[in-house]
Amino acid sequence: MNSPVINQDMILEILSRFPASDIEKSRLLNKECNKRSYESWFLNLNRDRTNSISGYFAQYNGGGDNYQTSFVYEKTGSQNNGVSIDFLPPGKVKIEACDASHGILLCVNETGPSVTEYIVCKPTTKQYQIIPNPTMQTFAGSFGLAVNRLNPFRFKILRLSSLPGILNRNHRTFVSEVFDSDSFSWKRIKNLRLPRKDGLIPSKPVHASRFLHWLSRDDNVIRFCLKTETWSFFKTPNFGVSPRLVRYEGKLGVSRWWMTSGEGLNRLWVLKSSFEKSWVKVKDIGAVYFTICHLHPNDSFV
Repeated sequence: MNSPVINQDMILEILSRFPASDIEKSRLLNKECNKRSYESWFLNLNRDRTNSISGYFAQYNGGGDNYQTSFVYEKTGSQNNGVSIDFLPPGKVKIEACDASHGILLCVNETGPSVTEYIVCKPTTKQYQIIPNPTMQTFAGSFGLAVNRLNPFRFKILRLSSLPGILNRNHRTFVSEVFDSDSFSWKRIKNLRLPRKDGLIPSKPVHASRFLHWLSRDDNVIRFCLKTETWSFFKTPNFGVSPRLVRYEGKLGVSRWWMTSGEGLNRLWVLKSSFEKSWVKVKDIGAVYFTICHLHPNDSFV
């Protein structure tokens, strides 16, 4: 007897009623559903059916150490649902990292001279949790945040900070610390070491396939595995200029600018798989896409 043919449209109709965390799991089971679940019609339908909010936080320096933050809705004319970080304790609050797939932020709040607190929060439910400060007093260069699961709520934070120049004679060394919500504490891990001719471009990491990714000045991808807490490196495609790391359909991608027939385009590649270091060309695009943070008011946080 032949196996029944699975109707992909029916599967997507069912998935459109699920929260983003459940859709993320289902994408691993079916290649066609994975691709179609990133199409705009499905994302819009899912947002409407699950009462989700889609947009991004815009943050700018208002002078000194004061940062102004506002939430910009993706859909024009969306009802203002009061998404903000104004519910956090008073102080000088700055967003340092975000898991856009789950709508979770890491904020650092300066409550007084040389007094800071680290806060993990979910703006749609106005829930937050103050976590211990890192043990190292070095200057932080970059943070990465990744949610492992929502129920129970589990996450990891990676903090990179640079050592003083006198301790970096042969390499550009970055102190690496990981906060694990399971142990509710920070720990030192193996330092990130880059050759003197290379360097870390200050930026927010791209989270894809359980890895955090940064771009180096020598066009290398610096990759951190959240499971093994180890570092690895590989090159971006040798094509065009101005590489930029992106997340495309759940995978790590890179766009590089080039000229053809007098027109400037961005060529997009994605990793063949999360465990390989080879790139596959996807398409040429004429505009830069922004990462949208999908927030789900009904998802539990703590």
